Amino acid sequence: QNSVAHHCICAVLFCSSLNNPLRRFMKTVSIIKVPFHGGQPRAGVDLAPDHLMPGLADKLKDVGYQGVDYEVKPGDVSEEDHAPSGILKRPRLVGRNCKLLYETCHSVLSKKSSDFLLTLGGDHSIAAGSIAAVLENYPDVCVIWVDAHADINTAETTQSGNIHGMPVAILTGLAKQMPGFEWIEDKKKLSTESLSYFGLRDLDSGEVDIIINNKITAFSMSGIEHRGIRHCIDEVLTRIGDRPIHLSFDIDALDPGFAASTGTSVLGGLTLSQAKYLTERVAATGKLVAMDLVEVNPKLGDARNVESTTHCAYELIQAALGKRMP
Repeated sequence: QNSVAHHCICAVLFCSSLNNPLRRFMKTVSIIKVPFHGGQPRAGVDLAPDHLMPGLADKLKDVGYQGVDYEVKPGDVSEEDHAPSGILKRPRLVGRNCKLLYETCHSVLSKKSSDFLLTLGGDHSIAAGSIAAVLENYPDVCVIWVDAHADINTAETTQSGNIHGMPVAILTGLAKQMPGFEWIEDKKKLSTESLSYFGLRDLDSGEVDIIINNKITAFSMSGIEHRGIRHCIDEVLTRIGDRPIHLSFDIDALDPGFAASTGTSVLGGLTLSQAKYLTERVAATGKLVAMDLVEVNPKLGDARNVESTTHCAYELIQAALGKRMP
């Protein structure tokens, strides 16, 4: 049986008491927990939402928010769900999970009952569900994808077959006729003009061709180091203008010296300071409507790695909700 929080009525308010006099002055963030790792091979990333949640209430309160949380799980899984399709690994399972997430996010957004949508993964394949829902509710939304990887592989370009390397291709319609993703074929597609990358440094050759051929704005780490993070974000925000923004943040965008507890870490990434500055600038526009925070894996690395990665995740969430350094 499918397990989706808004169907099961298991949303939980973080406030310690409904009679808390501060509650009426606080904004609300809808937190969609997605304990899913089927888009890649490493177990542990599915534990991230429950790992992050205990400390999150106080972090939200510090920036004037209360949380309502929902959980999305694919429920009973059949042998067919785990079956590959050519090189693609578990596409039906990933597609079903993304459909459930789409339905949950779409329901939350359409009710307009909260001020912000935060999706906690899980691996980055889940963004195909969260962003599809945001596109339905904000058709002119722009996506800022912060990641060491472009995640824009198609079935023809992927070398691993892991679907967490394909959500951008699915959202833009570049990846076609994906088993398990039939539900998204008639949904609004993300325009490549509305997409911007930050932090790239580990791309497949086919992804490089896709980015160049579609004239997608992409700031690699070498580009950021050369031009400066401020100049890069200025350019993107000027182009976005008054349109709403969805920030999809893979923790592996950060250098492993800051966030090592993730499945596909790559040296030479963003510092925490750079990542917070980018997120603060996006939040300061007043146009940020949703955020994905994905690929934290508390099973990888030692206790210090896990603590540091967790700290980075909290800092980025707070920055997205308006916390700024003087």
